[in-house]
Amino acid sequence: MSVLTQYLPSALPPPPVVLARGDAFFVRRVALAEGEPLEAQVTLALEGMAPFPPDQLYHGHLPAADGRSALVFAAFRRRFEAVDTDLWDIAALVTPDFVPLLAIKPAGAGVTLHAAEGRLTALGWVGGEDLPAAVLVRAGGPEQVAAVLDEVRARAGLAADVEVKELAEQYTLAASGEGEFTVSEGGRPVALLPLAWTAGADVRDPEFLAARRRAGVRDHWLWRGLLGAAALLALAALLQTGSGGLGFFTSRREAQVVAQKPLVAQIDAAQMLANRIAELSEKRLMPFEMMATINPPRPESVVFQRLVTRGLLGLEVEAQAVNPEDVGAYANALKALPALASVQTREVRARDGVTSFILALEFKPDVLKKGGAL
Repeated sequence: MSVLTQYLPSALPPPPVVLARGDAFFVRRVALAEGEPLEAQVTLALEGMAPFPPDQLYHGHLPAADGRSALVFAAFRRRFEAVDTDLWDIAALVTPDFVPLLAIKPAGAGVTLHAAEGRLTALGWVGGEDLPAAVLVRAGGPEQVAAVLDEVRARAGLAADVEVKELAEQYTLAASGEGEFTVSEGGRPVALLPLAWTAGADVRDPEFLAARRRAGVRDHWLWRGLLGAAALLALAALLQTGSGGLGFFTSRREAQVVAQKPLVAQIDAAQMLANRIAELSEKRLMPFEMMATINPPRPESVVFQRLVTRGLLGLEVEAQAVNPEDVGAYANALKALPALASVQTREVRARDGVTSFILALEFKPDVLKKGGAL
């Protein structure tokens, strides 16, 4: 598959992440009730904080890891012009520009300060928490730094001498996977946005986001289907090429078979002749050899009257004996011969002092081979 992928259409690049200007949003840290739905509590908090209903706001939220609080931010939709929202429809995420700064927090209590594009962003942190206690974004330059720091310290409840960390680099967000976003500092990745934040950080209309998710799932499977179809076409072409090669090889083999057919016919004829000769030499009646085998143990009173072969290995002997005891003795002597497979005595009759009987004998196959040599 690695060889074929160079001929397949490449996946589209990930959509951009749009960072909306943070000074258009008001930001509050709100407490959450345990066990209650997060979305409902955020909507209720917005209704209490904003002078406009939620459907006239661009809003989002970031839950704390312990689930006890959330950072809620919202902006009146009319504060954004059409040029500001031009890329929102195709963006992977639209969130305020202070969200990437949340990944850069001090080890303990303190303030992080960032200045860019004529705006000052200050985040007040309480030690041990993953969300800032206060977020403040104001338009202005270096002359406004002192006032912004005093205000954010007051909102976060921090001491006046708390450490202030100034962030000089530009901080951005970029889509890096399924629902993951990477925070970059001056173009260098420094952290991942928590997955728990990606769903609520987007400030666009919830219905629009739901439709985007459905379209994304559909496009994902369509793309998988396209790749699968391309792979099947490539496999079919490979099989077609292989079948052509196999057909060529088969045609050559068939030509060789046709060329060697007369020689094979000669070999078959010679083999059939050899088998027939072997059959005639080994599979023939040998009555005299059979008689020569059973005659030595015959008592003198036993006289053969008639011998009949039964197949290649069977012999039926009609005999008479003056002494009746010789009938059983002769049968036992025949049973002791290694050349015989079975010995049966039947139709034993005595008349006028003579006992007549029939012996049914079966010879072993190997005994009569090679001309009956024993």
